[in-house]
Amino acid sequence: MKKIFTLVSVALVAMTMNAQESWYVNNEDGTLKSDYVANADPSQASVVEFSTTNVKGTHVSGPVGGYTNGELVDGKLEANYDNTWGNISKKDLSADGSVAPFYYVQGKGNPVNIDKVTFEEIMTDGVGTGVYRPYWEDAYYQPDGTAGLPKNGTYATLTPSVDGTLKVAVWINKGNREIYVVKESDMKALALGTDVIVSGYINGQKNEVAEGDPLYGYEKYQENIPVKGTEGSDAYVIGEGNQTAWAYLTFAATANETYYIFNKSTQIGFGGFEFTAGTDTGIAGVEVEEQNDPNAPVYNLAGQRVGKDAKGILIQNGKKFIRK
Repeated sequence: MKKIFTLVSVALVAMTMNAQESWYVNNEDGTLKSDYVANADPSQASVVEFSTTNVKGTHVSGPVGGYTNGELVDGKLEANYDNTWGNISKKDLSADGSVAPFYYVQGKGNPVNIDKVTFEEIMTDGVGTGVYRPYWEDAYYQPDGTAGLPKNGTYATLTPSVDGTLKVAVWINKGNREIYVVKESDMKALALGTDVIVSGYINGQKNEVAEGDPLYGYEKYQENIPVKGTEGSDAYVIGEGNQTAWAYLTFAATANETYYIFNKSTQIGFGGFEFTAGTDTGIAGVEVEEQNDPNAPVYNLAGQRVGKDAKGILIQNGKKFIRK
């Protein structure tokens, strides 16, 4: 009896290690979580900290939104501080709620290393005007890590305490904005299409279903959205690169490594993440009494958590079922 109990206990631990955990910017009723409060000092970043069993993370906004063109003071222009949070946004993905809406929230400020912003004089017919403007290009992140990590602006970080798989929800305003998943340890971007699988929805690419179907007129879910190009910055542009995307970035995550998720410009929204610890239980031939928790979370076929009254093909306790 003791041996059987031990085997079952080990199996349950393994199941727990592979259980899915998640955190989203929205409450179950779709409202923005109360964590999203801007820093009272506009010159400082607003930071939302969150955690689950195995993952800690942050969502950062600000503080520099831009600069006012004019004369340099101590080698710099006057900064326009902005560290506020945008309102929560929602994208419906089906008519009847069978596919859960996609919620996300934006921050403010370019995701840059602000120390590397330079200022250039505005020229007229080759003659200097004495008026300067900011030059951002040197401050933007570079995929090889040479420009360092963002120190200002909008980005999210995720740090798992165990190995597993992260699935991060992001909204991209036009896919031609380069999007990055970056390891803090070497500051290099993971490759889209190989290291990072992009799934989700692209604006204008609709489901091919009959009129009256709950998915009629809505964007279709795509398991593996291709990268636009294979060289240079195009390697970080998804799909056709000219449409809005509601996407999931899925990648293998190493324990205690911090991953940065951001766009080259501010036009990114963070929706939250799901994390599955471990890859293989390593246990075979152990029978465990089936667990059927009526209060377990419910997911749709896209892997999104949905409400208990959602309709369609759903998954609960690892089993598919249909709710009409």
